[in-house]
Amino acid sequence: MLREIVEFVILTVLIVAVAKYLLYMPAKRIAERLKFSEQGAGQMLGYLTSAPELVAAVAVAATGFMTTVAFNILSSNVINAILALSAAAWYRQTRRLFTRQLWREHLIIAISIIVPILLLVTGQVESAWVIPVFLVAYVVYVLVIRRITADGAAPIEHVGSDPPQDAAAVSTEVRTGVRGYVALQGLLILAALASLYFLGTALGDTVYELGTTFGVPEAILGVVIGVVTSLPEWTTFFSSYAWHRRNGTDRASEEVTHNLLASNASNLLLVQTIALAVFLLVAT
Repeated sequence: MLREIVEFVILTVLIVAVAKYLLYMPAKRIAERLKFSEQGAGQMLGYLTSAPELVAAVAVAATGFMTTVAFNILSSNVINAILALSAAAWYRQTRRLFTRQLWREHLIIAISIIVPILLLVTGQVESAWVIPVFLVAYVVYVLVIRRITADGAAPIEHVGSDPPQDAAAVSTEVRTGVRGYVALQGLLILAALASLYFLGTALGDTVYELGTTFGVPEAILGVVIGVVTSLPEWTTFFSSYAWHRRNGTDRASEEVTHNLLASNASNLLLVQTIALAVFLLVAT
């Protein structure tokens, strides 16, 4: 059992390192270069940081531990919320995190925690009806986020007295430079996702050994996986506040909120749905 625990710790450290240096930083550079809003940057980070949950959930579901996946999703979403609050408290931004403008985001985040609890309590974790219902719910989520993003779009500000007269005529050289820069950062993100795939697979194998060989309960395994797969979110939450502080901006809470929102929503509506489909097709 000691060997499995050591492997678990090593995988945890590697996931944190990959999330910070190959996932968050390149994603933030892309968002900055393409002038994403804080909501857009947060949504992108949320989807990217859900990659470990996806890999781990699919790997565990394929072994038949669907209840472990459900506890993983629930614990991940709860832990994500706690980590976002911790980051805000650390940087003394808690009040900004709970502004009236973010009430819709907070409502969806609360739903992303309540629904997994209901599935576990009612014993519907392995039910096939969850798949179409969650897919429809995801479409609704995307439409709501589009409305929220449109409502919260910040006005474009020009530096200096007058905007450039030829702002619409961007040179071919500049466009090529932007495309090359974005492509390079995109390759780093792909490398991060590939790394997280292998790390997540190894994590799933380790969890399977702990569950089958040593009889660790599925609920405990799910919570432990939830902690580990939430490490990328922990990294990006704190990194977002640090980045905005260094650059003298005060909209880090919007980015963190949408990071949390996209991560929790994708965990529930996409990751759990895909894992359930794998479970029904392979493990049963």
